[in-house]
Amino acid sequence: MDFKPEILRRFFSGKYSRKDYLWIKSVFSNSKDEDLLKESLENHWDEFNDSFADTGDIDYLLQRIHHKMDDIESSSSSKVRYLRIFRQIAAVLVIQVVLTFLAFYYFQDKNQPTQPVFAEIECPLGARVKFDLPDGSSGYLNSGSRLKYPVQFKTKRDITLSGEAWFNVAHDSIHPFFVKTQNLNIEVLGTRFNVIAHEGDLSEEVILSQGSVKIATESGQILSVLKPNERLVLNTEKMTYTQESLDASQYLAWTEGKLVFRNERMEQVAKRLGRWYNAEIEIEDPELLEHAFRATFIDEPLDEVLKILAKTTPITFEITERKQTIDNIYLKKHVILRFDKNRKEAS
Repeated sequence: MDFKPEILRRFFSGKYSRKDYLWIKSVFSNSKDEDLLKESLENHWDEFNDSFADTGDIDYLLQRIHHKMDDIESSSSSKVRYLRIFRQIAAVLVIQVVLTFLAFYYFQDKNQPTQPVFAEIECPLGARVKFDLPDGSSGYLNSGSRLKYPVQFKTKRDITLSGEAWFNVAHDSIHPFFVKTQNLNIEVLGTRFNVIAHEGDLSEEVILSQGSVKIATESGQILSVLKPNERLVLNTEKMTYTQESLDASQYLAWTEGKLVFRNERMEQVAKRLGRWYNAEIEIEDPELLEHAFRATFIDEPLDEVLKILAKTTPITFEITERKQTIDNIYLKKHVILRFDKNRKEAS
């Protein structure tokens, strides 16, 4: 057996290819080779990252591999659907861009003012999408988010966002870069920052990692100029805001497939988990809202995250699996979080 530890590293980090997975499946599905597998894992043990092999237990690592394979197999139909969506998005986007440039250069009267043509990227639920903009800026869209921008930037660079996105803006002192949400107008010259502005939410957030951003309301009222490792949270009902210092890295970890919580209130934890796993998470008891949670997850299934959550906070949980309607539409997985009064009193 040709053992390839580099494929295992990619497998655990979530950056593996279809070919990598087929190799994993063929090697680790054969129980006859289990002793040989253990020997190979021991020989290459030092090459594995501590984040997914921190126990020093070969059986534990094998269990993690089989668990992850089962999880992938159970969600294969969903991933195939997402792949089709990605291909459709890419095909539509490429066609739109090509047609736009053809029209711009060949069919329009250059002496007449032209109306801007826009491209739109939409990220499917439970996924994240990397994007590149015409000016060299780049970033990621998070689950269920949408980004709209002109296919050609002129005097300024205007982006419209619904949802969550991380931006790495190319510096241009002549042409400012604007990110517009439903309630905010964010201006930058060259920086890295995260924006959370989902439709229907009662708040919008801007978290700055590098550089500086000027934040104003839609009407033009300037709220603040953020410095690195600062966050502004706008209450969209009262149109008031708060500003605080924090570690911005926890809000950027999702671009690397990591889910990081740093003393976040349970209400925010439930909201982020719901978007990450495309699930509806309900907090049944108000007592849970003030509890804080701290953890980091990498490629963990939702049930494992909830089990860890239940060990560190006084909660119990109930999961209702996805159901198919008569219209062949699958409903979201439903999770109910309850306050464990007996455990709270015992502590």
